[in-house]
Amino acid sequence: MTTQQGSGPAVSHQARSATGRYTYRAKAPRPQTTDHNDHAKLAHALGTHRQLLSHATSAIRTLTAARNELIGQAIEDGLTIATVSAVTGENMKAVRTIALAYDDLHPSGLPRTVHLSALKQKSDELRAAGRHRAQIIERREALIVMALRNQVCDDLELASLTGLTPDHIRRSTRGIARPA
Repeated sequence: MTTQQGSGPAVSHQARSATGRYTYRAKAPRPQTTDHNDHAKLAHALGTHRQLLSHATSAIRTLTAARNELIGQAIEDGLTIATVSAVTGENMKAVRTIALAYDDLHPSGLPRTVHLSALKQKSDELRAAGRHRAQIIERREALIVMALRNQVCDDLELASLTGLTPDHIRRSTRGIARPA
């Protein structure tokens, strides 16, 4: 005969009825509803960030093309590469390369101040768009870290939701402590 230690009956990890047989518990409430809600919220947030990132990247491409055309026109109208480089923040080699790409432009006759103000404005807009894109990426990385720490998604699912590769997810979250 076995003796029980403690005052209560011994409970095993499996669900057993009073007769000692397994009890069907499929209709019992499960705590996964909060996990499902967390997963849905995270998937929506990552999808939103993916779309925002796409829009920001598109805006950067458009602004870069407009700024490059302004650089080409300014060089064609007689501004020096050093002046354009100082105004735009690009190095002189990049300015020279951009100017050579627009070799089919004709002199516009606009004064130097008009070129300088247009270049400065477009370069400022481009830097602002780059900062905005960096903020979106930073928030996306925070969402990825939160999802991994809370075990809402695995690496493959996060890669699918973000448009990144699973290897990129693993590399970028290598130092993150994940619960076991």
